[in-house]
Amino acid sequence: MPTPDSIWIYASTIGIYLVVLLLPGGLLGWAAGLRGWALFGMAPLFTYLAAGLAGPWLAVAGLPFNPGTAAAVVLLLAAAALGLRRLAQARGWTPMRPDRSPVPWSRRAHLAVAACVLLATVLSVIVVLSAAGGTSAIFQRWDTVYHANGIRYIAETGDGSLFGMSTINWYPDGSYYPNGYHLVASLVYTLSGAAVPTVLNAVTVPVAGLFALSMVAMVRQFGGRAVLAGSAAIVTGAATSGAYESVSSGLLPFALGIVLTPLGALALDRFLRRPAPDTGLVLALAGVGLLVAHTSALVGAILFAFPLVLQRWWRREGKPLADLARVAPVGLAAALLAAPHLLGAVSFGSGSFPYNPWASDIPVLDAVSQLVLFRQFLTPPLVWLSVCLLIGVLMIRTLRRLRWIGLSALLLSGIFVLVASYGGLSWVITFSRPWWNDRYRLMALAAIPLCLLAAHGLAEVQRLLTKWATGTALARRRTSTGARAGVPASAVGMASAALLIAAMAVVTNGFYTTANARAVGFAYQNWPESRYTDIPVTRDEVAAMLRMGELADPGEMVLNGRSDGTAWLYAITGVRPVAGHYDGNVVPPDAAYLAAHFREYQHDPKVQAAVRRLNVRHVLLGSGSVLPDLTRAPGLRDLDGLPFLNEVYRNQHAVIYALER
Repeated sequence: MPTPDSIWIYASTIGIYLVVLLLPGGLLGWAAGLRGWALFGMAPLFTYLAAGLAGPWLAVAGLPFNPGTAAAVVLLLAAAALGLRRLAQARGWTPMRPDRSPVPWSRRAHLAVAACVLLATVLSVIVVLSAAGGTSAIFQRWDTVYHANGIRYIAETGDGSLFGMSTINWYPDGSYYPNGYHLVASLVYTLSGAAVPTVLNAVTVPVAGLFALSMVAMVRQFGGRAVLAGSAAIVTGAATSGAYESVSSGLLPFALGIVLTPLGALALDRFLRRPAPDTGLVLALAGVGLLVAHTSALVGAILFAFPLVLQRWWRREGKPLADLARVAPVGLAAALLAAPHLLGAVSFGSGSFPYNPWASDIPVLDAVSQLVLFRQFLTPPLVWLSVCLLIGVLMIRTLRRLRWIGLSALLLSGIFVLVASYGGLSWVITFSRPWWNDRYRLMALAAIPLCLLAAHGLAEVQRLLTKWATGTALARRRTSTGARAGVPASAVGMASAALLIAAMAVVTNGFYTTANARAVGFAYQNWPESRYTDIPVTRDEVAAMLRMGELADPGEMVLNGRSDGTAWLYAITGVRPVAGHYDGNVVPPDAAYLAAHFREYQHDPKVQAAVRRLNVRHVLLGSGSVLPDLTRAPGLRDLDGLPFLNEVYRNQHAVIYALER
């Protein structure tokens, strides 16, 4: 359900996000020596890196996180990177000229690839806007309320620590969560003045475009053809199992980590091919950037790129011990930079928060079919991408330096099948903890190399088509003097690529935008089957929350239902709810006791004491539930007519009571 922001505010919020996404990271990447597609591809990752480091370290120093301090940290990091690179150049440790790709692209090729990235971004915008049904629609999935509350918390308090935003639900101490996503979004929230749901939508809109940019930068690093890079951009903009299904599940920071994962291979290859302080710095920053985006992103990037290292050793381009000895200092530097995150992750792993596995047990053949059809259950099979995948696998020898992608696809696909079909085995549960034993997350990880193989198949079709076309009578026709009068090979190549893209657009019904919008619509309860289910956050509940913002006194907490949409109260109004998340694990003692016994307020001193400690003055209840089996807590049922409550607001789906204390 929407919050009141206009299309113009939404458009400006997207623009602000793109500036925030590219400018700080671009400055840092330039200072570190990146140029060309590597610079453009790494810029978003470095922006999240800078914000993800700034928040926790500023909190350690007792300073707030805001646009000013964030900009200062970016300038500090850029100055340090530039200083290190200049020192290394002066000492002869680093070449003076920037690295260049071994396969040159023409200016026309660069423009064509950029157009493909733009096309993928446009597809992403169409998919998300069609799915949301409005520019300020509210995400309806489990984790999105946590992300929304966290964004507003950071913006309003300046607390960029790794535990702070969790205090909205797990008070007073909070709980660890990597907050790079939320720190960047909080800057967008502050700079745009838009409502939090609008900000969430704005930073989600270009998700497939970011995926395409990362893929292009990686292909460029490994000397791939421009056609392969452009094909990778288009495939990632069309594949459901890449970014879109993660968004569909409400896994917004995880989706960010997925689309940035290919950049880990880019940074690793640069360093292994030319070990030096500047390439080591980029590798360290890339690793930390993935960690702060989402903890599993770093683990996933290591698994994704490990076959690259195996190929390097197999082809005797490097020696294992020597490579490990070079990477070790880089890893140590990265660990020091990310010390707050590593310590937070350790504390979370050893804490009381439960790890509840999904224990999936679908048939193996079903799991494999989901992989090769680029979707799980939310969309019809993406058959044409499957055809491209088959061609890419058959033609894998022509991938040259990117042949390791085949082994990466086998490895990550095998892990997905293992968790999807044998997820209940104890050792599988332990191994898959970085992904919460969730086959949907591992499907997205496996989609990265599969998308590259499908893109390779598409590029190979273009190569063969070009080869055939240049051999026709028109292309081979010569003048009477023997000069060639046919169509230039480059023009034939461009024409065949354009023809192939147009054909794919037709046979896939607009690059599967309708199918992908249906999948993403699940996150908004805006898909065909949602008419049979309750919507957790309704329009009336939003209206009640806005009214609650007008009624609440400064510093009070509002007693609310954990399972209904009122957990969004803080994100929408800035008023603290007692239940700030649907998650009922490790609930604060006062919140748990009120949920069970609040209706006994008149006669239970423990309820009265909890109300005083939390400064509860109002009760806000919505309707429906985020999950069918989650019902309203017993202490919040049948409150109408209780003598200590006065009804002050009611609509069809929500009610507000004032508490007589």
